[in-house]
Amino acid sequence: MKTTNVSTLSIINATKETRVSLQAKLVEAQKESSTGRHADVTLTLGYLTQRTVSLRQDHARLQTFKDTNIVAASRLELTQTTLDGVADAAQSFLTTLMAARAAPSSAGVAITDAKNKLTSFEAAMNTTVNGTHIFAGVNTDVKPVTAYFGDPPSAAETAVADAFSTAFGVSQGEPGVANITGADMETFLDGAFSDLFNAANWSTSWSSASDQNITSRISTNERIETSTNANAAPFRAIASAYTMIADLDIENLSPDAYLAVIDKAIKVVGQVTADLTDLRAGLGTAQERIKAADDRADVQMSLLTDHIGELERVDGYEATARVNALLTQIETAYALTARLQNLTLLDHI
Repeated sequence: MKTTNVSTLSIINATKETRVSLQAKLVEAQKESSTGRHADVTLTLGYLTQRTVSLRQDHARLQTFKDTNIVAASRLELTQTTLDGVADAAQSFLTTLMAARAAPSSAGVAITDAKNKLTSFEAAMNTTVNGTHIFAGVNTDVKPVTAYFGDPPSAAETAVADAFSTAFGVSQGEPGVANITGADMETFLDGAFSDLFNAANWSTSWSSASDQNITSRISTNERIETSTNANAAPFRAIASAYTMIADLDIENLSPDAYLAVIDKAIKVVGQVTADLTDLRAGLGTAQERIKAADDRADVQMSLLTDHIGELERVDGYEATARVNALLTQIETAYALTARLQNLTLLDHI
């Protein structure tokens, strides 16, 4: 008859291997219980792993679109808020102009208001968010608009002064401005002065903004403009209205020339109000498209999450029960090991 040697050490080593195995299974079970998915997705799914990886990549791509859309939406929201302020200021200035037309003695008030609103307009165009200029087009690191009044005089102020003296033979502030006729002033405002605010001269004397607006990909197949820039026609027009009142020495003009300037400014500001509304409507359309893209992404992400869950999800109750069972087995193994370690042959001699 053959016998096999059995020792206390070999029994203890056997229980040790059992404990190590149980502890490894416990780690996996605890991970599944806490995450709700297989501890080793690749091992569990096998050839289906490629499918779940693809689904997760699609989910991540949609999340990236949503993250970038947050930035674009924030930029558009701040732009809309700023444009609201520009439009309100223009409407307020129109009231000032109407009062100045009815009472030429209030010309000084109109000049002060124009200077203040021109400064506010420049600040609005130079608005930044997170260090980027929102009215600079793609030149987001460049300050879009240069201050008109400065020391030394800005290029824009110098250009206006040169155009004025060329047209009338006198400079603003000189007594000769009283001899300017209404017809001559109308010709100047519609010609040389207006030319100072065309796209080319504006970019030379006033603006460092880019004509190219920021575009954003808001979904897989959609790319839209999500900004405007300080070179847009309504901005050039409102700057011209503020400038003609602030810097053409209207207090010293003849009555006809004075009315020519006031009436021109009223006409320009009235048109600007309508143009700003159109500009804001275009930005509002971009905001709606971003919201629609985000809503579609939410639906798609929800479907992807469900599909991923079908592949990777584990039964939470089953995982918890397995954790409890493994803990019981490990405790039993430790108890058995402790009893084996206390065995001694001397107790039986």
